[in-house]
Amino acid sequence: MPQLDEEIRSIMERDIRDVARIKDSTDVARLLELLALRTAELLNVSSLGNDLNMDRLTADRHLSILEKLFLIRILPAWHRNSAKRLIKAPKVHLCDSGLAATLADLHPEDWNAKRDRFGHLLESFVLQQLVAQAGWTDPDLRFWHYRDKDQVEVDCVITRGRKVWGVEVKAAATVTPSDGAGLRRLAEQARSDFQGGIVLYDGDTVIPLGESGFLGVPLSRLWES
Repeated sequence: MPQLDEEIRSIMERDIRDVARIKDSTDVARLLELLALRTAELLNVSSLGNDLNMDRLTADRHLSILEKLFLIRILPAWHRNSAKRLIKAPKVHLCDSGLAATLADLHPEDWNAKRDRFGHLLESFVLQQLVAQAGWTDPDLRFWHYRDKDQVEVDCVITRGRKVWGVEVKAAATVTPSDGAGLRRLAEQARSDFQGGIVLYDGDTVIPLGESGFLGVPLSRLWES
């Protein structure tokens, strides 16, 4: 495992044991490292267990520990039918994208060569920023992801009551109308409840994305009042 700083080492050696009364936190640490490689992906507990040679019950228990310690966030799937939300696969995100990069052995100089992996880190980072801002501006907001049978996705779905918004995240300096495909599908599913959608990207200009009313928005706008 990559060298962890003292804070993370403390979590591994002390906090996990306090929460779960586990004498050896090695398996939990191994799970966290694997999740760093899979942040912003669909959660498949059986696959995680198989890869780490642990049974599903143990993997489930270790995931619960990491969630209680606010190291991971389980993001449920949105569906217009509330019952179907309970059976669709959630996504898993590491809450600290810096920790995820460390555990995944990613460095700034890897940005171009490993852009897809940085894209996942960026998605997790943006989700945490949105959740944090909602905490002090509108605690009634809820967060989800969207993925349908055609594998059309939206990284983050935000709801308040029946109202629905969509947010896509792109690790790119440009954005085109095709980047709003997931938002368009979400709008079709949400119907009159859909309130709008944006694609956050690494540029500096707000860009209309076709005739749909969606916008490409610079990531920097996340921190503007």
